[in-house]
Amino acid sequence: MGNILTFEHVDAGYGRVKILHDLSFSVEEGEVFGVIGPNGCGKSTMFNALIGLISCSHGKITFDGHDITKMKPDTRCHLGIGRTYQVPRPFEGMSVFENVLVAAVHGANKSEHEGRQVALDALKLTELYEKREIRAGELTLLDRKRLEIARALGTQPKLLLLDEVAAGLTEAEVQDVIAMVKNLRAAGYSIIWIEHVIQTMVEATNHLMCMSDGHELLIGDPRPVMDSKVVEEVYLGVEDEDE
Repeated sequence: MGNILTFEHVDAGYGRVKILHDLSFSVEEGEVFGVIGPNGCGKSTMFNALIGLISCSHGKITFDGHDITKMKPDTRCHLGIGRTYQVPRPFEGMSVFENVLVAAVHGANKSEHEGRQVALDALKLTELYEKREIRAGELTLLDRKRLEIARALGTQPKLLLLDEVAAGLTEAEVQDVIAMVKNLRAAGYSIIWIEHVIQTMVEATNHLMCMSDGHELLIGDPRPVMDSKVVEEVYLGVEDEDE
């Protein structure tokens, strides 16, 4: 399979503050691509540049064969980029099903009839089908995370962006998230996953990128990346004992 996404020497930031510096990486179609790095290294800014919330001052972003560098966020969504957020913010007074239906209708441009099936499929993939009539405000944290993913799936993405979906969960719940992500990959989704829970990155990703100061520090297989001295020093704060 080829690459579904490519960043080529991307600079981006907020106003005069540049966060991303010459960022380059690619994501293969059908893989789970993990992203780690210390707070402030540019992970969320990378997502914002990818979905079009901020503009690139230099470089190029290619998605599924399209140059999306200057495209609007809604255009990118309709092309097939769906994002979750670290803190789930569902429509709490609406049912779980209604939350995902809104995403299907407005994010995927489906009719209400078509959107119903899209929403039900998303709820089955995230194991929320049996809770579809429950009000979103009554869900546990794990199920709110599941709903956040289901809402992103409702937009029918080819590329799913996961933003710290394991944060705040118990060890057992983290395992549930890992299993869900593996199921999503098996269902054909390409995934970029930002996470601080190292267990998820080692167990569920195909490639791992460590970011530092707005650029890629190291990209490779998950275990060698996590075991590298440079990643230990930059991300885990472990200094080389020989220095």
